[in-house]
Amino acid sequence: MTIKHSITCEGSDVLVHETDSNSYQVSIQSKSNPLGKGNVLETFTRLEEAIVAAEHFCKLHAAAKEKGYYLENGHFVKPDRPKLHVGQLLNERKEPEQFLQLLEK
Repeated sequence: MTIKHSITCEGSDVLVHETDSNSYQVSIQSKSNPLGKGNVLETFTRLEEAIVAAEHFCKLHAAAKEKGYYLENGHFVKPDRPKLHVGQLLNERKEPEQFLQLLEK
């Protein structure tokens, strides 16, 4: 897998990898474990779409942390609150303001 895009986000690297099947995975990898493979957040068919999603993830992640959520197994989670699937959020392209409203419901 070839890395096509990389950004730093909240102490982690968000990467866009090209897979063997000509799709693009957005994944997050801890800077404290750079040899790890990271966790895949979502897969896209177009590179441009995956890059936009990676950039958008950083905004959503910052908003989620602001409200006490953390990332676990592809979901934003917080005790006593429903899990929010990151892949679905990336596909919906909710703006951070809309996302914050969702977190407050």
